[in-house]
Parts: sequence; structure tokens; C-alpha cells
Amino acid sequence: MVNLTIDGKQVTVPKDATIYDAAKSAGIKIPILCHDKKLHPFGGCRMCLVEVEQMKGRQIPACTTPVTEGMIVSTMTPEIVKARKLVLELLLLKHPIDCPVCDAAGDCDLQNLTYEYEVNANRFQDEKFQHKIDYENPLIERDMNRCVHCGKCARICDEIVSYGAYSFLNRGLEAKIGTEFDGPLNCEFCGSCVSVCPVGALISRPFKFKARWWSLNKVKTVCSYCGTGCQLTLGVKDNKVLTTIYDENQGFHNGQLCTRGRFGYQFVNSDKRLTTPLVKKNGRLEQATWDEALGLVRQRLSEAKIAGGATVAGLVTPRLTNEELYLFKKLFGQGLGSDNIDHSAGYAHEALTAGAAESLGYPASPASISDIQATDLLLVVKSDAYETHPVLGFEVNLGVKRKGVNLRIVSDKKGKLSRLPNAATYIHRPGSEVVLFNALAKVIVEEGLADSTATSLPGYAELVQSLSAYAPTAVAGQCGMSADDIAALAREYAKAEKALILLPIGIGYPGHGKVLAQSVINLALLTGKIGKEGCGVLIMGEKNNSQGAADLGIHPVAGGRDAAGILEGCVSGAIKTLYVVGENPVVSYPNRKKVESALDSVEFLVVQDLFLTETASKADVVLPACSFAEKNGTFTSVGKAVQKVRKAIAPIGMARSDFEIFSDLYSSLGGEVPKGLDATFNEIAAEVPSYSGLTLEKLGENGSVYPVTNKPRFMPVVGSAQESTAGAMALVTGSALNHCGTLSLYGEGPMYVCPEGYIELNNGDATKLGVEEGQSVTVRSSVGEVKLKAKVSMRLPAGVVFSPYHFSDMSINGITDGASVTWVTISK
Repeated sequence: MVNLTIDGKQVTVPKDATIYDAAKSAGIKIPILCHDKKLHPFGGCRMCLVEVEQMKGRQIPACTTPVTEGMIVSTMTPEIVKARKLVLELLLLKHPIDCPVCDAAGDCDLQNLTYEYEVNANRFQDEKFQHKIDYENPLIERDMNRCVHCGKCARICDEIVSYGAYSFLNRGLEAKIGTEFDGPLNCEFCGSCVSVCPVGALISRPFKFKARWWSLNKVKTVCSYCGTGCQLTLGVKDNKVLTTIYDENQGFHNGQLCTRGRFGYQFVNSDKRLTTPLVKKNGRLEQATWDEALGLVRQRLSEAKIAGGATVAGLVTPRLTNEELYLFKKLFGQGLGSDNIDHSAGYAHEALTAGAAESLGYPASPASISDIQATDLLLVVKSDAYETHPVLGFEVNLGVKRKGVNLRIVSDKKGKLSRLPNAATYIHRPGSEVVLFNALAKVIVEEGLADSTATSLPGYAELVQSLSAYAPTAVAGQCGMSADDIAALAREYAKAEKALILLPIGIGYPGHGKVLAQSVINLALLTGKIGKEGCGVLIMGEKNNSQGAADLGIHPVAGGRDAAGILEGCVSGAIKTLYVVGENPVVSYPNRKKVESALDSVEFLVVQDLFLTETASKADVVLPACSFAEKNGTFTSVGKAVQKVRKAIAPIGMARSDFEIFSDLYSSLGGEVPKGLDATFNEIAAEVPSYSGLTLEKLGENGSVYPVTNKPRFMPVVGSAQESTAGAMALVTGSALNHCGTLSLYGEGPMYVCPEGYIELNNGDATKLGVEEGQSVTVRSSVGEVKLKAKVSMRLPAGVVFSPYHFSDMSINGITDGASVTWVTISK
């Protein structure tokens, strides 16, 4: 620690702190335009000049100067104030004085500092810049005439996002922040540059002219897209969510959001929102009262209860709060006597609910998000981990670029992570992941690289025996990797002092289930890399509360039907009443024809959702539900952090929260509903061991990461390569960067950037087929066919094609059937 004096105040800070850090820790404000806590110090704006007595009163930038023992600093001498005024005058020399029409007014650091330092005149005069304003993308408006050259946009894009969309161009008075070839901005559109811009040079176009910043009510909550658990602040006015507000002190991610979190909020106030219950009459859905709609549902559920509960089933989205999921389970289990409940197509959670549960004793990851930057080696399964959880991708970027983390990727294609410094991507054949991980384990056992603790764990002997058929030389052909590469990767992982495996799961990744999770966990257990900082396996659930749904057991636990069984029951007549909450199986579940047949066959279909989805349009009763912005509760993230969700606006139209709807139905069946969210969460804490001792009050602003107790055992698993079809190509599905499930289809931001599905193929394959970028092609499988636009790239190996699963039109689930690989042919 270092002791110093700032403005007469004694301060003690770590030795690697800067003067700016020290002052901030002591509550002393030093003005600055070019600094953000996530970025390397830059020292470009010179607003943070201070005087240091030991340096003979020289004025030095506080943000780049490290503290030293006994340092005496002055931050507000007359000379410093004079210097800061000069800096502001020089900045205003070229800066347009257009505050009345600038969207950053009220949230502009330059404007605030000009007011604070009373710069009401300028001794300097010059012509203003006349740079062309970039209006050519739908999300980010770039007006470089307002730019103050702080460099924050270029730095955050390079250091954290690792895209590099911006750079300084030219020198002197002609210098400016520009893009590739000085053309229109074309990037990921995560909005990180907008969030850190201190002026109005970069603004959010969806928010432009919607409101002044000072008129917004700011509500802190948790993002409702992926499972990362990013905290965000909603800007609200007139009962509408108008924007998200950046806060560098918010969450583990320091306010950093992806394109979905930053620009995908529009679904909350979408004109497509359901605002009233609907009841099918004479084959058409018509508006109804809540009494009429709920009356029909109560009647059907009562009949199902009398029949013993076996004829009723529920499919629910893991986007609901923990409290709502808990009440949903009580409604079915205690209210109806039915165990026929599931979520995420039935298989998208098995890596947690079956894989981790059997291997470790709990349905959660043995690692946390903080382990990403604390490890020595990251082994990522699928380069898509960046697309599924972009902010965790930012954590990977930071770990590699700042902490020197070694990045190794095993994937069926390359991706953005593959381009990071010193990253190595091992391309394997689609669907051979389990074979590959068993081969890695075989090398570790054969070469004596296993940790000394491994032999004492249950199942060790059985594991060793099961690995006999997975020698690298024997399975190299199945994996599509050389035996030498398999052995080298195994040695590197085993010899790393700390190593962490990332495993994304979700509806788009049907092969990432129980068996793959257990083969991954086996590898970590073999090398003693579980239960230590920077070690373990981080299983990345797809939706915002996928971990909560796993914790609460929202799946069959007593012999009930899973999602596939429920759909089969609808066709056979065994399931007569189906209650779908927030899921859109017609679009997201595999084999669209099969799903539609099931929904058309069931006697009574209830759908509870925000929108009249393709699934809801088939319902007998549609119940309008609230979005995350219209309710309170908790979500549980990938890293086991339980966090509060806060109500920002009143319900839209006649919509009701899922908790309120479940409460009504459960009480009508004779159930005793918990009195409020506090009581509900207390019941959860009493029933779910991991949540023991937690209360809503204890969660506070930042939530709480619940602990886990490892009860590890080896689970031998069998893997085999996918059998190919002669002349066919391997189709793998997954997530597009801008989308998460099907909810993002109702967010204007994601749809502006990625509005439709596509089929991505290798440029060599495209040439052979005579297919060009953007051309419509027909993709056929044994299940069906679909027309998609072609996207030609160099990241896919020959013979492999990729398509995201989110879209309704040109839906890829029309030709998939839940296998990890679908064999297809492509024609023009």
C-alpha cells in the first residue's frame, strides 16, 4: 500500500493505483473526459491535470501518473483551474455549440464541465469542422464534428470488444476518429462506443429525440436476454422504456453491454404486445375479459386435476423470475398432481439438470464468471461461446489481452474468439465433441498427467476402463483432428496450473447435453481442476434465468413427460390440456411440422406470452403477460449470481405478471399462494439447498453468488461420430450474435442488424455449388426443406454449413429434428 496526501487529505491506496484512482477512492473529484475504469489510462484530454509538490509544482495528468509514497497532490489550485479552462476553450474551438439539438444534452461531460468551470467565452476562434455525418446504419449516429478526440470509442472497441471498428486518422488539426477506409460504420453494433462517448459524437439512433436525459426515471434491473446476468439501467418516461443508461460501476461487467442488452429493449413497448386476453370463438381468437379467459382455464385445469393430472402438461420459458417458476411448479405439482413440465425443448438444460447434477451433486457450474480472467488456460467448446454470451466473450477478450490467458478452442468452425492473440482453434468434425473429450482424458490417464486426487473419486476405475477405445490414434479420423493435436491439447490442459472450460448450451445446440457435460467435467476432475480459483467448468445456460430454472427443477423429476414426451402425448391424445408459458415451440423447437401437428392435435391449448406468437395463434386461450420491466423478482445467472429484477413501468394494457396469473390459478385449485415475493423467495431458500440463507434483502444491489459443495464422481460416457450421408453436408445450428432465442425478434435493434435467417457456407463449397452471397438456395434434409439466403465465409470447413435457429420466416427448424448434426443438400 502507498500513503499520499491529496488536497490535505491522507489517502492509502494500492501501489499500482494512479493519482486519479487515489482521489476517487477518497471522494475527491478530478474532472476527466478520456477516462473509463475499464480502459487503459490514456491521458489525452488533459482535463485531469494536477500539481505534485515533489515535482516542483508541475502540472501532470492524474489518470496516467502512478502514486508514490509521500506524494503531495493539489487538484484545485488557481493555476490548475486556469489550465482546465484553457483546455475547455481549445476543445470548444472546433466543437459545434448545438446543445439545443444535440441528443447528448444533459448527459454530456463537455457541457457539464463548461458550466462547472464557467467557460462562457472563448479567446480563440476558428472555422468549425464540416465532417460528413454518418447516418448510414440504423443504430449508431456518428457526428465527428462533435468529437473531442478522447479516443474512448476506439479504445473500448479494441481493448474489450476486440473488433477495432475505429481508429485515429490524420494528424494535427485534421485528426479525427474514423472507420475502415473512412466509410460508414459496419461492426457488431454493441453500442459500447456510444456508452463511453463523453459528448454527442456517437448517439443511439433508436433513442434520438425521444427525451432529454434529465427527464428520465432511471431503474436498475437485470437484462432479460442471455444467462450472463448483466445488470442494466433502464431509462423510463411516460411508462415507456426509452433507452438503457450506461453506468461504469454497475455489475461485474462495469456497465458493458452487448448489442441485445444495449439496443434490444424495444420489445417492452412494442406495438405488437398483447394487451388483452384472447379466446378462440368459431375458429378465431377474439378479445375477452380476464374473468372469461381465466374461467375457461380454471375449468380445464380442474377437470385435469380430477382426472389425476396425467392429462395436463406445461412448457415454460426460463425467462420468468425464480418466484414465477417456483409458483408454476407448485401449480402443476401440488395443484394438479402433474409432473409433465419442461422448458427449452427438454434437452437444452440437461447439461445442468442431469450432467452436472450427477457428476457434481448439483445442477450448476462449479465455476463462476470471475474465474475467466483468473485462469491460465481457457478451453472453449465451440467458438459460438462469443455469440451466445457476448459479454462473457468480452471477459475472454480481457483475459487473453490483459492477463495473458492462453485460449484454446475446440469447435466445428472458427469464430471471433479464434482471432484473439495466440488463440489456437482445433477444428473437429461436427458432433464429435464427446469422442474428442474422451480422447483428451485418455491421453491424460495414459501419460500419468492425472491429479493425485483423481484415483480416490468414485467411478475412476470405470472411467479408465471406458476410455480404452479412445486412444488418439484410434479416434483421430472420427474427430477430424490429428492424433498429435489431440495429445498436445491434452498435455497443455493438464499441465496448466489453472484451467477453465466454457461450455455454451441452448436450444440451438442439441448436442450440448448431459453426455458432453459429463465428458467435460470428467476432464476437469481428472486434472484436479475443480473447486479452485480459475478452474472448473462454466456451463453457459442460454436464457436469462436458465440457471434458476435448473435450480428449481423445472423439468420432470418423478417420471413425468419431458418436452418431447409432452408433444407426443398431444398427438396420441394422452395430453389433453397443454399450458405454454413464454415458449414459442413452433419456431424454436426442432422439427416444426411435428410441433405444429402436436399443437393442432391437443384438445385445449393455453398460451401465456407477451406477443401473439406462432404458437399463441394456435391457442384456445391467450393470456397477456408482463415483460421483465413490468415486475419484480429475481434471476439467477450463469455464474450462480442471484440478482434482483426491479419493476420499471406499469403493465402494458391489461397484461398481468406471470406470478399474478399463476397465483389465481393455483388458489382456484385449492393451493395456498405465498403472500408476496418475499415469502415466495423465502420458500425457495427453504427448499433449494443452494439458496439456503438467502433473502431478498440480503441480495442488495449486486446480488449474491450462492456457494456449491462438490460431491464429485466420474461418469463414464460413450461418444461416437455422426454417420454422414453420401453427398450431403453437415448442418450445425446455433445462435446469431444479435439474437437470443426468439424474444429478440421483437427488439428493433437486433432486427435492424440481423433481420432474417441465413445459411452460411464455406467459400469453396459455394464456388462448387455456384452460389453467391445473398442468393436464395434450397436446403433439404430428411425432415423437410427450407429456402434461405446464402452467406459465404471462410470460417467454416469444407462440407459444413451453419444456420441460426431464431427466425420464424425461413425457419431452420423446418428441417432439423434435434440431432447435433443434420445432413442436408443445397441447391439453387
